[in-house]
Amino acid sequence: MIEKIILASSSPRRKEILQMLKIPFEVIPSDADEDIETELDAGEYVCFLSHRKGEDVANKLIARGADISKTLIISCDTIVCYDGMVIGKPLDDAHALLTLGVLSESWHSVYSGLTLRLGTKIYTDFARTDVKFREISEKEIKQYVETGEPRGKAGSYAIQMLGSSFAERIEGDFYNIVGFPVALFTRMLKVYFGTDIFDIAEL
Repeated sequence: MIEKIILASSSPRRKEILQMLKIPFEVIPSDADEDIETELDAGEYVCFLSHRKGEDVANKLIARGADISKTLIISCDTIVCYDGMVIGKPLDDAHALLTLGVLSESWHSVYSGLTLRLGTKIYTDFARTDVKFREISEKEIKQYVETGEPRGKAGSYAIQMLGSSFAERIEGDFYNIVGFPVALFTRMLKVYFGTDIFDIAEL
């Protein structure tokens, strides 16, 4: 029985998506170390980090003396991959210019690992969405970077904002690109907890 929901993230995009789904939740950001020393493929990487983030927040709650047996902790990690390489958030505007130049007129993949934790029950899976960018001119890339939108965004773009003008084709869950795999979340709720977003929206 789920009585409370915690989002283990301070991501504005993830908060907006859960609010869109009319799910009541509290935010407790994770401070988990995101450095991984072992070699993992993209799916394993996001699953590992989403699990670690959820564990960090669960430990915080336990340290406060909270009973987490009926608290659903949602944790997520999202990355962009191009030709086998992980593309994270841009270090600066010059990095964003370079990244968008590489992604122009090509396919890349967005992976999100999602972990749902309810007491001792812990389930982790990942979603993948493939995105094809049209050819983007140097002028367009420069103008886009100057808006500041690429800052703090994996892949240096926001698909739900001006960055949508670059996407020519999408295969998979759109919201996964934004940062939270809604289709995977819905499936995991049903398969592992026998519930759905309509039930938990009534909490």
